[in-house]
Amino acid sequence: MKLPKVIHAICWAGLLLFSLGTNASYAQSAGLVTFDDLSNEYGEAKVEINLSKQLLGLIGTFSKKENPELSELASNIESITVRVYNITDDAQAALNLIDKTTKGLRKDNWVPIVSVNEEGEKVRIFSKSTGEVMDGMVVMVVDTNSKEAVFINLVGQIDPARINDLTGALNL
Repeated sequence: MKLPKVIHAICWAGLLLFSLGTNASYAQSAGLVTFDDLSNEYGEAKVEINLSKQLLGLIGTFSKKENPELSELASNIESITVRVYNITDDAQAALNLIDKTTKGLRKDNWVPIVSVNEEGEKVRIFSKSTGEVMDGMVVMVVDTNSKEAVFINLVGQIDPARINDLTGALNL
């Protein structure tokens, strides 16, 4: 599965789940999931993206005149973390890690949005909310055919009505 497809899945899942609106106060780190221990399982990430509130603020500042929608959306996001790993040896271990992580997320009251189980592929999308405000989203994809594992965490106020604006602004 290619990364843009995963990001599109995030956007549509958020749109479907949170069509009620977002007017409650934001719990700053409620949607945060750290991926620090993944390197122990997979080795060094082939793609590692860490966009903090400050970096997203810069994006918002630089895009304010040309793309005010992107600027506004960036101001509501606390962080975006992406890790992409090669699956080299034991593909089953990578699939098992998705199951283990899923159990941990459910224990921490994350809500499953999407679950796909196909031969050699698992996809999980979870969200965490405070009231009607989505505080975070986690996407996990393991595809043994493409030999990739992708982990994404989006933290912040995610307004489903604006997700299409964001994907359009970023050409996704």
